[in-house]
Amino acid sequence: MSKRQIESDSDINVSSTDDESDTESMQGKKTGDEEEDAEMEDTVNVDFDFFDLNPEVDFHATKNFIRQLFGDDHGEFDISGIANLILEKGSVGTSIKTEGETSDPFALLSVINLGDNLSNPSLKKLVEYVLNKTKSNMELNLTLKKLLKNDAGSDEDEKRARVGLIVSERLINMPVEVVPPMYKMLLEEMQNANKKDDAFAKSYDFDYFLIISKVYQLVDAVEKIDDEETSGKKRKTMVGGPKQVEMDYFHLEDPILEDNAVSKGIFDYNNKNKQETDSRRVFTEYGIDPKLSIILIKKEKLEKSVKEMEKQFPAPA
Repeated sequence: MSKRQIESDSDINVSSTDDESDTESMQGKKTGDEEEDAEMEDTVNVDFDFFDLNPEVDFHATKNFIRQLFGDDHGEFDISGIANLILEKGSVGTSIKTEGETSDPFALLSVINLGDNLSNPSLKKLVEYVLNKTKSNMELNLTLKKLLKNDAGSDEDEKRARVGLIVSERLINMPVEVVPPMYKMLLEEMQNANKKDDAFAKSYDFDYFLIISKVYQLVDAVEKIDDEETSGKKRKTMVGGPKQVEMDYFHLEDPILEDNAVSKGIFDYNNKNKQETDSRRVFTEYGIDPKLSIILIKKEKLEKSVKEMEKQFPAPA
């Protein structure tokens, strides 16, 4: 049974690929009015259903979301192990689907208790990755080291702040309006989970949340004369490395989270697929250079952010 349903206008392609050949064969026969009608048909109404995480059907999709989130760096840690932590019994979170509970999710939001899982090899490696990545940002790095130290058995262990790792990822063309309900449900589930007296229930009474996300730079192509061509024509190529033109967000809710953050930083991935960056410059003068975004936010500021998300990205009536 789904948690909730939102009907939204979306340009997500949910049509069958079996119709592509028929569509292509008709393109040459369309009149101006028919072409206009066809453009209007590109926007379809989609019912988004919100579901609890289901380890029996969501494992591979969860792995793919983690792979997408960490780009070419995903090979540096065990994404299968992280996916298992997200989907383990007693976990909280939401997936969005359009074709029932057993279909693949289009989006996922969950949280992992970092303090209780620092000894887990998969998560330990991820934490090491984050700490190494943030060395160039002293404020963020020192704060994370203090919060994530594993001094089990020490006098200060019970007083140590509790940190949750939020994992949020979705298909790139998902409407941002689905995000506020997901976060709102996550906050409610964490609150309810803390009331359970159950051997599998974990404490979700966090003081801080670590949010890993992605941003991107648009990299420009500059004109350079190709000495190898005698025609004297100019071609567009990269000279002197990528030039920052603009910073933008894959997740449009991230600026709200950043505004309320204790600390934040943007970092290069360790492994960059330059061919992928260049391939995204096929139809424009720009390529996309993805970067890792790390946000540390307090619990009360996350709650404030969710309210701001609801105002800025209201669900369709």
